[in-house]
Amino acid sequence: MWAWIGTLRKSMFAQMAALTALFLGWGLYAFVLKPIFDMPPTARAQRPLQATESELRTALHQFVVASRTDAKGTPSIAQDPVIAAVQARNPGFRYYVRIDERIFGNGEPVMFQSLKLDRVVRAHRELTDAGICSQMEKIVDGAGGDDYASFHICDRLTYFEYRNLKNPIEPGKVEQIGIFDKLLRPFSGNFLLAAGGVFTIFALIFSVHILSIRRIARLARSIDPQRLDAKLPEKGVATEILPLVRAVNHLIGEVDAAQRRSTFFLSAAAHEMRTPLTVLRTRLELMDDGAQKDKLVGDVQRLTALVNQLLKLMSIGNRRDVTGFADLVAVAGKAMRQLAPVAEAAGVDLRFESDVPMLEVPGEETLIGSAISNLIDNAISFAPAGSVVEVCVDATGAVTVRDHGAGLGEGDPALLFEPFARPAASRRGFGLGLAIVSAVARLHGGSARAANAPGGGAEFIVTFSS
Repeated sequence: MWAWIGTLRKSMFAQMAALTALFLGWGLYAFVLKPIFDMPPTARAQRPLQATESELRTALHQFVVASRTDAKGTPSIAQDPVIAAVQARNPGFRYYVRIDERIFGNGEPVMFQSLKLDRVVRAHRELTDAGICSQMEKIVDGAGGDDYASFHICDRLTYFEYRNLKNPIEPGKVEQIGIFDKLLRPFSGNFLLAAGGVFTIFALIFSVHILSIRRIARLARSIDPQRLDAKLPEKGVATEILPLVRAVNHLIGEVDAAQRRSTFFLSAAAHEMRTPLTVLRTRLELMDDGAQKDKLVGDVQRLTALVNQLLKLMSIGNRRDVTGFADLVAVAGKAMRQLAPVAEAAGVDLRFESDVPMLEVPGEETLIGSAISNLIDNAISFAPAGSVVEVCVDATGAVTVRDHGAGLGEGDPALLFEPFARPAASRRGFGLGLAIVSAVARLHGGSARAANAPGGGAEFIVTFSS
């Protein structure tokens, strides 16, 4: 849980949400709660009769509006639960509703006449300018309750009044709207709307930039460390993120330059070593035969093989693409036939299996054959006499070479594909064979991996894009 909280603490969106919550909390207190609490107690709390008056006026007003919109579809006002509850509690309650010439209710227009609103209606209808409107609300104090009239005339006349409301509605008869809610909505509506709008706009803009950052992160993860010619895009990146993208691109350029210098140095050194080794080999051949000569010739051959492997590794690493196609089944079979004498000398049997009779993959036959040969040679060197080395090609373009030796041990198998990695002292070579396999696989859009095989031994799998 604490880790999750720490992650949210570092999130820009979480920080924005927290600041927004603090802002909303302050705004609610400053613009909503404080004005309500500063009101006189009599303004914050209604008597039961005042709450009933408010409900009644709302019900009458809603009926007037609904009748003007849909006269036939509006239920009778006598069916309204508020009106029914008020009449049940007040036997002398009278109300009168008029919409143009339509009249509703159970009483007479007493206040309509006493306030001389009939004259206002006649005068309004004699006007030539229909844009003039008149309206009025009148509260008349009564014994135990207030009488009320609401008058409005513009293009149409709407009027309602009620009298003799003395007893409040019993609790639970109709849905009550609390006084706090009535005060809260007028005070907080505009503030919450504005704050919510600003937060929504900010969140949308922030989300767009988050998508851009994730796109750049995906591109950064897709960059091959061995091919640093690709750079992160700077077009369409937010101004705040652009310095980071440019810094990463600069770092990529510096690493690429350092790799090129290292590769050039190793390649040049290997090239320069070939000539003196050739001269040394020629001079050794002029010596008299003997054990010392044979030992020196063997040492020179090992150095020459090391130089050739270095040059091959540098050559593969400097390439960016391959051309042509190769039959993976045929290449693997050819590699096995070439190494058959080596396996026979070690007392190891070679077995070949293929899921398909032929499988063409994009790439160069020579390089693919070199990678498979290195895997088979490596397996032979670790396989005990009398065991079997199995080579399998599947339909997906993967070549698996398995031996039945001691296995890989507890180390990281990925380190075996690093140059000069020699985890076993008994291993032949210089630790460059598996590095060449990995380089060939990457050049062909594939990969190389190793693992301990079920039942003992090790298996090396190299994949090629089919």
